[in-house]
Amino acid sequence: MNKTDILLVGTTHLNMPNNGDLFMPDMPDVLSEKRQLEIKQFVNQLAKFEPTKVCVEMNTSKKEYINEQLQRIIQQPELATANEREQIAFRLAQQSHLDFVYPIDWNEDEGFSLETIIQDKKQEMEQILSSQQDVMNHIEKIFKNRTISDYYKEINHPTITLSMHRAYLEIASLEVSGTRWVSHYWYFRNLMIFKELMSLRESNDRIFVLYGLGHIHLLKQFLSESGLFSVHDLNTYLV
Repeated sequence: MNKTDILLVGTTHLNMPNNGDLFMPDMPDVLSEKRQLEIKQFVNQLAKFEPTKVCVEMNTSKKEYINEQLQRIIQQPELATANEREQIAFRLAQQSHLDFVYPIDWNEDEGFSLETIIQDKKQEMEQILSSQQDVMNHIEKIFKNRTISDYYKEINHPTITLSMHRAYLEIASLEVSGTRWVSHYWYFRNLMIFKELMSLRESNDRIFVLYGLGHIHLLKQFLSESGLFSVHDLNTYLV
């Protein structure tokens, strides 16, 4: 089998859910007329990749649920929320004449708690979190001052994805507890996502992946170093 073409797009949570994330940048007015036009333009640009599969950040056990949701919103677009899956992935699937999206996430409690590390290494974690808050503040400014296409172009730049990845390496240096959490949860989770992408590979596939921005550095590394994927540059399509 030839290398599988894949396009990774890192995203923030446009609907700002209360999902336990330590950071949640403010993403206002996603459903406004102006932003909706920008999102449609962005999806038109992504459609030039011509995906045969669209993958989203949702637990693999929810295939039936996510695809029922996809069909409901295709039939009644007015039901779409600000959620990035509905705004971008669902629209791209529909525009690409795909009637199915693939949830590829794994996110289970393995008994290693980040909250415990925050409590045990308070001063060190405050420094790490402060640095990441600066990144989030920068992302908020980009969102407020750019179109949706330019926003995604800028936040997917390697300087941002690498800065987010380095926070996990800093946590891994905080004694054994930090090393265990990063290796047994964070790296393991991203390897499980990679495994799902491996299982989806078929001849002549072109796989589009919309995922949380913090995952992008590792996923690109795994996919590129596997030698089995041709990882496309988002900028190629934002013209």
